[in-house]
Amino acid sequence: MKESQARRNLIARQSGEHLHDFAQILIGLNGRMECEFARESGQISSGTLAIAPDGETHLFSGLSEASELLVIDLAPFDPFIQALEQSCNISFKETILQHPEFITLSPQMLPMLDFAASQLALSDQRISQQSRYQINCQLITLFITQLCQQYSATPVIDSKNSRLNRSRLNSYIDRRLSCPPGNLELANILNLSESHFYYLCQKELCQTPQQYIMSRRMHRARFLLQNSDIPQGVLADELGFSDVSSFSRAFKRYFNITPGNARKMKR
Repeated sequence: MKESQARRNLIARQSGEHLHDFAQILIGLNGRMECEFARESGQISSGTLAIAPDGETHLFSGLSEASELLVIDLAPFDPFIQALEQSCNISFKETILQHPEFITLSPQMLPMLDFAASQLALSDQRISQQSRYQINCQLITLFITQLCQQYSATPVIDSKNSRLNRSRLNSYIDRRLSCPPGNLELANILNLSESHFYYLCQKELCQTPQQYIMSRRMHRARFLLQNSDIPQGVLADELGFSDVSSFSRAFKRYFNITPGNARKMKR
């Protein structure tokens, strides 16, 4: 792929596995979709997005007939992207596209989704190649610059909130294992800004928030497999997975052992 592009992608109830030599930003437009990376998984819906770095295998599964994404494909050697990096004074590959992440869009960004959808509908019509290119550049700039601002935001360190309230964080996550919370929701219950919360997670936990959530889901799964007879299908549902297959894949990636073999090690 030589040029970056923005496009609508109707997923519906399709599922599959992708691996690209270019990064993607997957933004929820309609419905819900489950997305799995090697160390974390989450759902994408309107108001949330996922970062898929280049060379990062990801599995997807549409959870409703209306599941639709706004996909931004970022060609690594696109002169436009290189110029945008210089303008933002930031390396995208080393910052916003460095690792997989699920992000809640700020309220200011939500109206941009309707605008983007209408612009892409226009680009599907019979317009000139130049006009289509301009629409692509417009939408890519819009979302990339917003993500850069969110990444570069310097958290204001309040002495009262200079550390994570680990007990409160764990308690909230554990109550929501069947429907894992997003970063913004967790930040709100800790009375932190989303950027400050993200900063503290990386500083204290050496993980992104969603990686930390996945670790608690996986350790809970292992505990239940080894200390109960709960069927794997029920476990998958209780831990927020769409089906047994996605649960089994995530468990094996995390512990390098299948849930079935983990159960054989029952205490």
